[in-house]
This record gives sequence, C-alpha cells and structure tokens, in this order.
Amino acid sequence: MTSIVLSFVGNQDPFSDQTTEEGSIVTLIRYLMAEKNTINRVILLHTAETQERAEATKDWLKDEPLNLSLDQIDIIPVEDILSQDPVNLLAAVQEARKGLDLAKQYLQKGDHLEFNASSGTPVMKSAWSILQAAGYAPHSSVWQVRNPKQMQSGQPRVFSTNVEVLKNEFDLKVIQQQILDYNYSGALATVKVSNLSTELIEALLKYADYRMAFDFDLAFTAIQPWKSDLESQWISEISSLRQKNKPALLKEVYFKAFMKLKNQQYADFLVDVFRFQEGFLRFVVEETLKVKLPKKRSEIDQFWATLKRIEGGRFYKSLENYRLPNGKSLDLNGFMSRLIMMIILEISPQFCPLYSQIETLNEYCEQRNQFIHDFEGISEIDEPEKVKKNMRELLQVITHVPKINPYDILNQKIFNLLESRVKN
Repeated sequence: MTSIVLSFVGNQDPFSDQTTEEGSIVTLIRYLMAEKNTINRVILLHTAETQERAEATKDWLKDEPLNLSLDQIDIIPVEDILSQDPVNLLAAVQEARKGLDLAKQYLQKGDHLEFNASSGTPVMKSAWSILQAAGYAPHSSVWQVRNPKQMQSGQPRVFSTNVEVLKNEFDLKVIQQQILDYNYSGALATVKVSNLSTELIEALLKYADYRMAFDFDLAFTAIQPWKSDLESQWISEISSLRQKNKPALLKEVYFKAFMKLKNQQYADFLVDVFRFQEGFLRFVVEETLKVKLPKKRSEIDQFWATLKRIEGGRFYKSLENYRLPNGKSLDLNGFMSRLIMMIILEISPQFCPLYSQIETLNEYCEQRNQFIHDFEGISEIDEPEKVKKNMRELLQVITHVPKINPYDILNQKIFNLLESRVKN
C-alpha cells in the first residue's frame, strides 16, 4: 500500500532528548515501511518554534535506512495565529486541513493517508482525529506512538486510534434519514463520500432515484448487473413499468403520492392525485369501451366516429342526452375531458359504484387546480386518509395492491446492507 504521512512537528522530533530515541514521526515511518507500505509523501507542519526541528526531521528521513528523497518531503509553516497560540484548537484544525488539501493533490487511487497524532501540542494531535471524524479524510488512519519510557508489557509502540467507526455511525444516521424521506439522490451523494459505499448499495439508490423520477429504463439498467443478488420483485416490478403496464403505472403513482404526503409535500401530493385520477379514468374508459382515447388531434375524429358505433349508437346517445346540473349538454368534441370520463363511469353499470370515490378525488383535483391558478402554497391536506382509502379502493378494482409500499421494502434492504458495512 502507498501512504502519504501528515504530521505536526513536535519538540521530540526527529530525536527525543528525554527518551534518547527517535521521535514519533520517524518511528511511525519506520513502522509503516516495516509493514511494507511505500511512503509516497511526507508533509510536516511546523510552528515558528519547531521550524528547526522540521528541517532536522527532513534530513533524518533522507538518511539511511529510510532513504526518502528530499522531493518527497514538504515542510509547511503554519499561520502565525497557531505559532503564537499553539493551544488554539480551531487554528490547529484549519492548519491540519491545509496540510490535508496539499496531500490530496498527490493522492492517487489506492493511496492511504497516515496521520501522526503523537507530535505537536495536544490540540495539534487532536486535529487529525477531528478531520477524520468530520469526513474530510476517507481512507485514512490516525496513529499513536507511545512514549517508550511509559509503555506497559505487551503494548505495541505504534497503534491506530481511528475514529472512522464514529463517523460511520454518524453517516449511517444521516443516510438512513435521507432514505426514510425517499431522498435517494441525497442518500447517494452522502454514501459516495462515506466509508459505507458498495457498488450494490449505490446501484439500489440509483434504482430508487430513477424509479421515483419515472425513468424506468435507467432504473432497470442500474440493477441489471446485480439481478442474481436481488429478490425477483425488483426486476419484475421494473419490467412491468418499462412495458408501460397501466395498472402497474397507477400503482406507482399511488405509492409515490403517499410518499409525498408523508414528507408534507402537499402540492406534489395533489399533482399525483390528479395524475392518478386521470390515469385511472383513461384506463377504465378504454377498457370499458374497448377503444383508445385520442392523444393527437389527428385521432379525434376517428375516435368520436368509433364511439358513435358502440352498442349500435346507444352509448353515444346516452352521452348526448346527459345534462349537467346547470342544464347544459356535454361537449362531445375534441379530446376526451376528465368530466366526460367521469360521466362514462357514472352511466356504466359495472363502474357506477366507483363513482363516489372518483368524485371525492375530483374535489382534490379541483383544489390542486385552484392553488395553481391562484399561485398559492398548500400547508395541509384535509382528510388524507380518506383520499388514500378512495385511491386504494379504485386501484383494487384493476390490480392487486400490496399492503406495504415497495419503496419501504427497498429501504429496508438498503438499511440492512448499510448496517452490515458498519459492523464490518
């Protein structure tokens, strides 16, 4: 493994007058080399007081048996504020961060950062652990070098005290909350800069994010390499959605709507209620009449001509004779309106019992239109459980509706993978 070593310079570097042995910087580098690590770079941060010791350490490292090149060793003076106040923790962290930024310029794939937390003042020693815990230094180790005069029997002279375990726990909580909020793009960004990432976890987060955006082809592509490792549910669901299976699409809108409601995204919730109602009406009307509703102007005339032939014209006649509460007749021209589709359900015996649910949803759709037209925000939804019940009852007429949102099942799958990473 290739290492980049970062350290403040202390009064016991490169050689300690107190212990008559090499100081912690030299000791750590010897240890890493003995562990077959290749030292790619050494970055030494010094105050005005320890400048001479930093230069002496550089000379020590170039000599036998370490034989580091002078070009591999950077000596960096810290700002005056830390030289004048070497117990200033914030200043120490800021200077350590500058050293880390320099190290990242040399960092290549597979390199590891080695922080020496045994040189300098106590706050300087702590700075490296703070940077690691804050997530600034993935793929890093914080090293302690014991005073040889104070070592107990069986204790190693050099050992790591990484706080990445704490960082992993912090990251896990953040990622879990993002996933609970169905914020998959945010969770993916957090995972990528954490120690918890795996290709499978990233693939599942991409799958969920693309699926939420109704980009079903990209969702399918995201998990395709992992299909042998995943439950068949994910492949089956996304395959139906890619084929634009109408009941599957309506289920997706249904579950997505209540994810928006849970997150108090009320405007988006009403948009999805609108999409659900219109999609359900189109599906049922097409299934009832056995005719495709027009999507292009060029299809309109043919559609109405076909409608006039259904049941020998009796069905069209029923629409002609229908009167609105204001006494007006229906406008049987142009595209099929939401109103006419609702009336088709009302006059169709097999779907008439569903009319009350459709009418209730229509009230929310009208509420959505009103808010949009008036440029108003939406701070609450009246009787959300009533909406959910009506949507579910309508959906159950055309397809099986699972009790658990498939996204919640997916969330649990990702949680399990993340928790196994923390334990490892």
